[in-house]
Amino acid sequence: MSLAKFLFELASLKNIPRSGWLKLNIKFPESVAEHSFLTGIIAFFIGLKEFKDVNEASKVAVAALLHDCHEARTLDLHKLAKKYVEVDEEKAIEEQLDFDEGRILRDLMRDYGKIVRDADRIELYIQSRIYADICKDAQIYGEKIELETESGKEILEQLKNTDHRWWLEFEIHSR
Repeated sequence: MSLAKFLFELASLKNIPRSGWLKLNIKFPESVAEHSFLTGIIAFFIGLKEFKDVNEASKVAVAALLHDCHEARTLDLHKLAKKYVEVDEEKAIEEQLDFDEGRILRDLMRDYGKIVRDADRIELYIQSRIYADICKDAQIYGEKIELETESGKEILEQLKNTDHRWWLEFEIHSR
């Protein structure tokens, strides 16, 4: 593998839908790339709260941006599909990142896994709230989210206490 091949492979994540939302009849669900983008932003803020250091938070964000890179090869399988299909995510990542710079990325993904998992779950919560406007069953995906970091729990609590359509207040009052 090479860096150039890896970058072209990652570009395909823009075309891979998050499959769980398809089961709820969400016609055009977020792509894996869109999910990874917001997960990276969330991970940055969890990392910033946890480490109080921009450099560490940036490393966490990079790890989160890549947390689903294997899905360029395996696609995004929802939980029911995973019941019947065995996917070797570790092998896919190992082979994808088998180039000089890739080793650094593997280390980041390993070292910041706990924070990345929290960011991934928080992104799922956010998306479930948004998609619940289209299909009320989407909110099920955001229920019973369990987090490992105190900072993640703090952010999730803020999200639970915020209307995802907060901008409507601006629209209403600016007329």
